[in-house]
Amino acid sequence: MQDKILEYLNLEQREAVRHMDGPLFVVAGAGTGKTMTLTSRIAYLVNNGVPAERILTLTFTNKAAREMRDRIYEILNYSPPLPWTSTFHSFGLKFLRRHISILENGMDEAFTVIDEEDAKKIIRDIIKELDIDEKLFPSKNLYNQVSALKVGYHRYYFKSDDLVRVRERYQKYLVENNLADFDDLLLYTLEILLKESTIREHYQEYFEYILVDEFQDTDHIQYEILKLLVNKSQNICVVGDPDQSIYSFRGARYQNNEEFIKDYNAKVITLSKNYRSTNRILECANRLINENTKRYPDYEGKKLTSDLGTGNIPTFINFRRDIDEAIYVADKINELISFYDYKPNEIAVLYRSNYLSRIFEEVFMRRQIKYVIYGGLSFFQRREIKDILAYIRIAHNHNNDFFLKRIINVPKRKLGDVTVGKLEDYAKYTGQAMLNAISSFDIAPSTKASLMDFHSLIIRISNKINQDIDLAELIDYILKESGYKEMLIAEGEEGIDRIQNVLELKGIMKRGEYLYDGNTKQKLTAILDEISLMTDVDKNVSPEDKVILSTYHQVKGLEFNAVFMVAMEEGVFPNANILDSYDRFDLEEERRIAYVGITRARKHLYLSFAQNRYRFGRPEYNQVSRFYQEAKGYDMQYQNTFEKAQVEEPSFIEVGDTVNHDLFGKGKVVAINGDVATIAFQVKFGIKKLVLGHPALKKVNE
Repeated sequence: MQDKILEYLNLEQREAVRHMDGPLFVVAGAGTGKTMTLTSRIAYLVNNGVPAERILTLTFTNKAAREMRDRIYEILNYSPPLPWTSTFHSFGLKFLRRHISILENGMDEAFTVIDEEDAKKIIRDIIKELDIDEKLFPSKNLYNQVSALKVGYHRYYFKSDDLVRVRERYQKYLVENNLADFDDLLLYTLEILLKESTIREHYQEYFEYILVDEFQDTDHIQYEILKLLVNKSQNICVVGDPDQSIYSFRGARYQNNEEFIKDYNAKVITLSKNYRSTNRILECANRLINENTKRYPDYEGKKLTSDLGTGNIPTFINFRRDIDEAIYVADKINELISFYDYKPNEIAVLYRSNYLSRIFEEVFMRRQIKYVIYGGLSFFQRREIKDILAYIRIAHNHNNDFFLKRIINVPKRKLGDVTVGKLEDYAKYTGQAMLNAISSFDIAPSTKASLMDFHSLIIRISNKINQDIDLAELIDYILKESGYKEMLIAEGEEGIDRIQNVLELKGIMKRGEYLYDGNTKQKLTAILDEISLMTDVDKNVSPEDKVILSTYHQVKGLEFNAVFMVAMEEGVFPNANILDSYDRFDLEEERRIAYVGITRARKHLYLSFAQNRYRFGRPEYNQVSRFYQEAKGYDMQYQNTFEKAQVEEPSFIEVGDTVNHDLFGKGKVVAINGDVATIAFQVKFGIKKLVLGHPALKKVNE
């Protein structure tokens, strides 16, 4: 068995696997087989007598945790118990299901976990309740501001008195309604471990070994939890690559890498053999990241290398206009698919910010290239999915007022906000859950009848759960009995698509019935917990027939045969806000983001920038990004494969002129209002309103 575990590992990986006792930091460069090393180490520990259930492995996505469990099972080829393998948040949830009542804040083990969208809705309602100017809290940053205040992380957010009031009222609301957000799962866990020495010592003794994946992404709370869980023998192994630490905006703390080595006097083993990319791509990555000066641990000599050969020369391209860049990328994608037989989803176009996708989407649609915006609306954030889950949650736990309010009038039951508000006030006054308060609530007869119909529906669903209904059948039952299916059918084609989405829940329910033990209610609890803990990475699934358009952050951990890193311009990447910062650390994180981009590529790598880019409604004239230059190498002549598109200088455009647009072809200017021209193109494109001066639009002299 031991030979089988070590068989496919290189020397550095074997050294990391064989390290039995004491703290260890495995610095696993991009594509160096960190998951194989981590799972092999777990199998090695079990093979050397460590009980599997006494090993705790923590990672950052449910997907990674599942893959790790599957690999361990495959290597060991034995039945449960398997090691504890979970995300930090799912560990916190499991911990709090046992211990949250110790906090004495009124919450109990039946609490419900809410996601970010639910949290945002609660916060928006609180802002209205407190009569605070909503303009002070832009929707985009609303949750992030409150979250940063909760966890004590204020780097990017201004702390105001109003924000403190919102945060306090928000937390009070969560506690009163037995709800917990993602931050609470960690904050409450840390509080209990700090407060209760008996519980802390129990877990320290129980977990003989702790392993952490993607350690570079840990925040200060996660690191504090780890320190409290580590036993006296300090058998903790962390695996990660500080050069890929790119989530400071979420609270990830780069300094944890250095502090771990100092706190534990840890042994450091570096994995440098890359199994993903060819060497010319890795040379670009090495050149770029060597420009960073704040690197932990001491990385002198760290250099990614590969046995996959020299490979294709990365292409560095300078375009005159952004439209030229998009057209080139589209043509090159068609070439890669035709001549290299790449599948579309083996090709990625990466950019620093989401707004940059627009021009590529326009060109791809014209060239009939199928694409997907990676990291778009997730399955579990869709309206219809959240609605059906709300029905299940309130039937499963009658005290879930938050979810009751979501669906009490969906489909329409003539129960408006005023009625719901009065019911909520009455429930609070009488100390009941809103569902239970319906029976004694005094209101107009017609409204009372609607409320009682809703109450009856929820009780019937609840009875089905208690009678151990097949959970897949529960979805059909709710769709029919609630009138939700009828409502969606009335929405036409879009509604039919939404019904198909809801029916996908049946597969999740069937899987949960197979995975979890207990009666239907217990299985349902586990399934709902799993859904609550889904992260963005878990939710995104890439269709096989579509090219990926994505920001760098969304594709970390993935790999592609061909990668296009576009819009490599100063002020775009690195971001203009970073260039205005006096903190060099911010710039170094931007460089790590570029490093992540390069190391996603297996065989083909393209970096490009446009001198003229139309951004935020006006043309901008840009200089090449320093990251482009650093990756290319200032003295690397063989990579200097610039291609400059030729373009006519813009001329004055008037009503009646014939113009040409790179996407829409020839057209006639029929009106000009300020800097906006109304242009009649061919029938299939129709009349468009375009801003004069856009580099894609030029006058045609006839």
